[in-house]
Amino acid sequence: MNVKSIIQLSFFLILIIFLIYIFKATFLSDEEKIVNLDLNNDTISDKIDKIDVNKKFSNIIENLSYKSIDANGNEYRLNASSGEINIEDKENITLKEVTGIINLKNKSKIYINSDFAKYNTKNYNTFFYQNVYCVYEDNKIYADNVDLLFKDNKSIIYNNVEFFMKNIAASADKILVNLLNGDIKITMNNKEKKIKITKK
Repeated sequence: MNVKSIIQLSFFLILIIFLIYIFKATFLSDEEKIVNLDLNNDTISDKIDKIDVNKKFSNIIENLSYKSIDANGNEYRLNASSGEINIEDKENITLKEVTGIINLKNKSKIYINSDFAKYNTKNYNTFFYQNVYCVYEDNKIYADNVDLLFKDNKSIIYNNVEFFMKNIAASADKILVNLLNGDIKITMNNKEKKIKITKK
């Protein structure tokens, strides 16, 4: 065997050893842990048992946008600068810097802005709070809270309600909005108290 053949054989052996080392380090590492994520399986690995179930996890998502259309053709859009999803309660999301648009079929759009809102991804109910501002046609409403309850087809506006319509300003405890036809009803919690109306 000549020197050239010995050198070639040596390089070939070194290459084989190097490839075996890379293969073992990459694919056969002892540190690799496989966790069974099949929640229907009765035998869940010890790795999952070590998770602290009392620990709360949350995720922040930027620039959220939701859209839903009901059977009657009414459209609901919801935009937020960010949303926090709690892993333990995935159906409810806390939104920040929120804008809601309700586009009732054959009616004017209703716009709602607020600092925060709680949004349910299952039934679309949305609870706006802190610096809430609503616009419907020529009507402007300021309040601390606005609840959109889609199952009941209504919106409840309450806490420090100020209502402005053309040349009239009003203060009330609560405003009810019918989401099917857009009708508005202004009420007081105490029936003995009157709604305060002033002309501008």
